[in-house]
Amino acid sequence: MSSPAPALRSRRLLLASLATLPFSASSFGQPIAPASTPVPTEEVPYVQTPPLLVRRMLQMAEVNSRDVLWDLGSGDGRIVIAAARDFGARGVGYEIDRSLIRESRALAKKAGVAARTQFLERDLFELAFSQPSVVTLYLLPEYNERLKPLLLAQMRPGSRVVSHEWDMGDWLPDETLLFPAPDKPHGTKKEHRVMLWVIPAATAGRWQVALENKQETVEIALDQRYQIVTATANRGKVLWSSLRGNILSVAWQDESARWLLRGAIHGNLWRGELTKLGAWSNSTSQQAVRFIAKRQ
Repeated sequence: MSSPAPALRSRRLLLASLATLPFSASSFGQPIAPASTPVPTEEVPYVQTPPLLVRRMLQMAEVNSRDVLWDLGSGDGRIVIAAARDFGARGVGYEIDRSLIRESRALAKKAGVAARTQFLERDLFELAFSQPSVVTLYLLPEYNERLKPLLLAQMRPGSRVVSHEWDMGDWLPDETLLFPAPDKPHGTKKEHRVMLWVIPAATAGRWQVALENKQETVEIALDQRYQIVTATANRGKVLWSSLRGNILSVAWQDESARWLLRGAIHGNLWRGELTKLGAWSNSTSQQAVRFIAKRQ
């Protein structure tokens, strides 16, 4: 996207309403900043994201024609325009510099994607993040930290967040790409860093797993911190567990047999397939068995 450019034009984000916004993301196990936390007031410089990184960010988020992408601090609109022109997505750029908004609209029209793009002047912290499936940003760390609880609480599980340069504090990215940039004038190192987060479903709790065609159940207890889940079972043992969006996978050993439970979480239901694991791989020719689990 764009955000911090060669001629550092500054922009001030409107943050006054942030401190009183009601939100909670405690189901993900992360600490929530108290309402008295000081609101950042420093200016965010405008620096353009190189075209190669624009494409890499969109590829990393697997943007497609079903997506609605929001670019926070959209600058000259290059990420929104590329998402619409090259990936078929619909895009909205949020920017407070009106001259950049006018420039973005003109560039979108020239690229033939004016009908699938918008460029608006808004306070980032008053947006409804339930609407986009992809959010891109190139903001300073303190702004990422303030946005983090909103993104986690409001975006749908499986939605993607991509940041150029700056991370999300203790919320570690799912993927990170590094690109050498010896001529880079800004940032912490002479490299570009692009990070991807996939919004995780809330999985913490005790799940009663029922296997089709079998008169047996197993209880799996899950603890969660962001996308990191740890699991235990009331019999056998859990070998590993992973979560990406709303897809939860748990490898479980019962006596001498090893199984993989993999399925989608929707609210208090987890549905998927139970597959027997081979000695050296995560797949066999054995037919998978369906399972359904309910959170107690």
